[in-house]
Amino acid sequence: MARAKRTDRAEARRRYRASIAEPLEIDEADLDPDTPASTALPARSAPAARTSAPSSGPADTPRPSILGAFRSSFRPIDLRGDLRALPTLVRHWSFLVPVVLTGASVAALPLFGANPLTSAFYQYFSFTLPLGSAFLAGFFAPRASWLIGILVALASVAFQALAFSVGPFGGVFDNFKDVNDQPVTRAAAEALILNQALGFGVPMSGLFAAAAAWYKRFLNRASPSRQRAAAAAASSRRPDGKVPKRNEPRPILARRR
Repeated sequence: MARAKRTDRAEARRRYRASIAEPLEIDEADLDPDTPASTALPARSAPAARTSAPSSGPADTPRPSILGAFRSSFRPIDLRGDLRALPTLVRHWSFLVPVVLTGASVAALPLFGANPLTSAFYQYFSFTLPLGSAFLAGFFAPRASWLIGILVALASVAFQALAFSVGPFGGVFDNFKDVNDQPVTRAAAEALILNQALGFGVPMSGLFAAAAAWYKRFLNRASPSRQRAAAAAASSRRPDGKVPKRNEPRPILARRR
């Protein structure tokens, strides 16, 4: 006769696993009143269902329309605020670098002579309208781009006036001609250039710098990635405008053992 299987141990193991899996409901009335609360067994809570928590990161900025970015890129002139910020703006690199380039373009003619390279450098960064200097100043100026462009053009006029008063200006005006294709004297050429630089170059330089600043705002508004990068850079700066240093991990060999 075959023996029956001993199932008492298997049944005990099943009861033990079931008691662990199910939550323990302990009534406070069943506890011994002399037992302190710190020694009482904590009740097991049922495992909470896993739910997908919404991400705390910022939502993706939708790409605006070209027309909306075009309209929102315009900014009214804050004359009083721009004038108050002028002492800070003239110390910013967006003003100093164009001024240095303008002076270098004027000084390159007497130093290296009139050749295609120095003549093109002089025409783009000085002459009657310093387009290159105005674009750099307007595109990278933190504010008051129109004012920075005007100041850069005035610096160009001052450099040229100084070069004209010192002596020969590299022979660049030897073959200078008027609108009727007639040769003019050096004095007439200098007066013509200075008059055009003051009457035409200074206001146009301010307008061109303002257009460069508008173009920069248009690029930032038309591209959401640029907006997120600008917002992250602004949030990472300290109140004094400096970027805090990141704590980089030390190499393993440099750590103390």
